[in-house]
Amino acid sequence: MVSELAPKVLSSRGEGFAVNPTLRRLLREARPYYPRLIVGSLFGVLAGIAPLTLAKVGGYLQSDILVPEPHWRVLAIVIGLIVVSQLIGNAAGYGQAYLTAFSGQRMVANFRARMFDRIARMPLGEFDRWRAGELQARMSSDLALMTDAISISLPQFVQVTVTFVGALIYMLTLDWFLAIVLLVIAPLVAYIVGKFNALIVNGTKRAQERIADLSSNLMEVLANERVVKAFRREDFERDRFAAANERYFGAYMKVTQFNQTQAPVLAFVVMLALCAIIALTAREVAVGRLRPSTAWEFWIATGLLINPMNRFSIFFADFARAFVGAGRVFEVLDLPVERDDPPDAIALPGILGDVRFENVTFAYDGDRTVLRGFSAEMLHGEVVALVGPSGAGKSTIVNLVPRFYEPQSGRITVDGADIARVRLSDLRDAIAIVPQETQLFNGTIADNIRYGRLNARDDEIVGAAQEANADEFVQRLPDGYDTLVGERGIRLSGGQRQRIAIARAILRDPRILILDEATSALDSHSEALIEEALDRLLPGRTTLIIAHRLSTIRRATKILYIENGQVHETGTHDDLIAAGGAYANLHAAQFAR
Repeated sequence: MVSELAPKVLSSRGEGFAVNPTLRRLLREARPYYPRLIVGSLFGVLAGIAPLTLAKVGGYLQSDILVPEPHWRVLAIVIGLIVVSQLIGNAAGYGQAYLTAFSGQRMVANFRARMFDRIARMPLGEFDRWRAGELQARMSSDLALMTDAISISLPQFVQVTVTFVGALIYMLTLDWFLAIVLLVIAPLVAYIVGKFNALIVNGTKRAQERIADLSSNLMEVLANERVVKAFRREDFERDRFAAANERYFGAYMKVTQFNQTQAPVLAFVVMLALCAIIALTAREVAVGRLRPSTAWEFWIATGLLINPMNRFSIFFADFARAFVGAGRVFEVLDLPVERDDPPDAIALPGILGDVRFENVTFAYDGDRTVLRGFSAEMLHGEVVALVGPSGAGKSTIVNLVPRFYEPQSGRITVDGADIARVRLSDLRDAIAIVPQETQLFNGTIADNIRYGRLNARDDEIVGAAQEANADEFVQRLPDGYDTLVGERGIRLSGGQRQRIAIARAILRDPRILILDEATSALDSHSEALIEEALDRLLPGRTTLIIAHRLSTIRRATKILYIENGQVHETGTHDDLIAAGGAYANLHAAQFAR
């Protein structure tokens, strides 16, 4: 019967689930664990055979060993057989469960680590297409589906399969005709299991999509809690989350309905077959074709056969959900990563910092063109301010320099070398970024500064903080540099976070520095401290400043006015004001307010 069920489970298409590719891949992934799994399976065989002794014991107890008086020696053997078989079976079951769980959990842990690495290495263009909650759901709930199947269902499946096959063989040796009668229901059971599994797979997919929506909703609100409170949208977000929660609840209960319906339907079918077997067995005994003791053995063996038949539906449902989870995990593992360096990649051990854009065209998703034949140069030692209206392409320009994105045409060079052909590690080691919204990690202040250079000494961290004007507030904190900043640096003020980010950049000692309006949204005191720190940081480097406020570009040696993805004006502040062009108009509009 198992062989008839397996094709239904492993090759369904359409309404079922196309698990053959997923199964083959899981088997490949499990190769390092085959030795443990083989030993565990052998333990499972032993644990599955152990219950079969009960059938033989039942025959003994119905024979003449109890009449006219008990045969104590035979009874002692029977009792010993029961005790030994159960001890061996339990010990083997423990060994199989542990080895299988170890292998499965090790494989799942490996998946989890590889998924994290894959997500971290995705190109930003690909990363932007995914919701954070979707990725989080795949690393938690989808892996949980696999964990449940591997740790719980798989060990039990091996044991009950052995018990099922052993009981069937034993029944065939006792009375092949009665055994064949019982097997008549196998095609019906296989059909029922296949149909229910198709429903379970589709329902599980919907449930996993709903939990991803729920996770995304939660993470979005947590990341924007201040906005929610500022606009008093607590009730709105509560209702939105409640609606997503209800959708997940409905999808989950639909899967539960299928799971809980399958078992009683199969149990009813099997019960009918069992009633037929009891009636036929009684008839065989009545006509003298079967001894009562043999009938008892057959009935006990039938009981051992029925239990696995009922549990197979549960196991196959668990495996069906696990295959859904595995398929969604493999989707993440198959996502593209930033391309490897070409074999002839150019090493850049000592970057000077001359950056040139040569007729660069770039579009997001291939159809939203941002840069059109963009050409510009930013030479070492220059402080270049990128100015222009929103959507002009300023952020895209600075994202292309560290090769976060790849242009569709044209080229970008650093010291004359096309960055598409240089070693990515060399390129990014020479770049530091201070974003407008400082991004700190949930660790200590020292940890966040050291992120700029992981092998930095403590005195170098303090030195970088002093240059960034951060040391003065750090020293006032009770724990100093060991102060925990909280998630996203929530325990520090905006100015403090920004100074930590500048200290991180100073510690990196980059040749190319990118500032995304590092002083916007700060109070005047914090802005003055950061401006002073930047004055120490900028000399000798190629600095690109995205300037939204013209007052922040006083230190720029070159201004690029960008509009519609092209440079419209180039020069110093005084030159562009004197020219009376677009920059002068923008300047006048800002300071006329």
